[in-house]
Amino acid sequence: MPWTGASDMEPGDVISILGVDHVFYEEAMRTGGTASWNNQNPGNIVSAQGEAESYGAYPGKHNDIFAVFPSEETGFEAIRRYLARRGDKTILEMMQTYAPAGHGANDPQAYAQRVADSLGVGTGTAVADLDDGQLTTFAAAIQQVEGWRPGQTHGPDSLPGDMSQWLADHPGRAEREAADQPFARRGTVAPGVKNLQQRLNDLGCTPPLVVDGNFGPRSDQAARWFQANNGLTADGMVGNKTWRRLMGLPG
Repeated sequence: MPWTGASDMEPGDVISILGVDHVFYEEAMRTGGTASWNNQNPGNIVSAQGEAESYGAYPGKHNDIFAVFPSEETGFEAIRRYLARRGDKTILEMMQTYAPAGHGANDPQAYAQRVADSLGVGTGTAVADLDDGQLTTFAAAIQQVEGWRPGQTHGPDSLPGDMSQWLADHPGRAEREAADQPFARRGTVAPGVKNLQQRLNDLGCTPPLVVDGNFGPRSDQAARWFQANNGLTADGMVGNKTWRRLMGLPG
């Protein structure tokens, strides 16, 4: 892969810096969009148990829990295949799976009704009863629900200067993992969470966290403690602003 300073970079690799994801492909890097766009995974299909790989996702690659696909087209077709595999579910049941009530402002009943109206059927219609065109329309609705906001695309010769420098400073896989700074919240399990936990310990978290890469209740409590004491919203979600404060940076 032609990334200067990081010859062992592989398609599907993800680098997180100050809570911002950078997803690398054969000839481009995506960043700054929603996770679904960055990962070319419009259905936000998870990487667990090999299902996403059977739809064409990069084997063994993931961004948090989500699979990374080599193209938007492959990622969109994966939604259709995901739906077809669950043909016994109704439209409402599928939307309850994709946008469960109580998760943010989700309203699966309203989403299902919107989808059903666009298909000219009822929300109790089984997915198996949809024709090919209707399945495509359903997949497009899921893409919209999951959020698809484009960010920036950079090629090997057009990387921002700070990213080029970061790759030069961390040329090996182990070095990049040791410097990983992922967006994290309760439930996140990733090697980079160890860096977050260690940083919270270094800044006085008591009792010290177990540095295990699992953002559980204690890590959530520690993140809220840090945020509350540094003028940030104490929501336990460690994004760019929280990472900047953790690293002693302005903004």
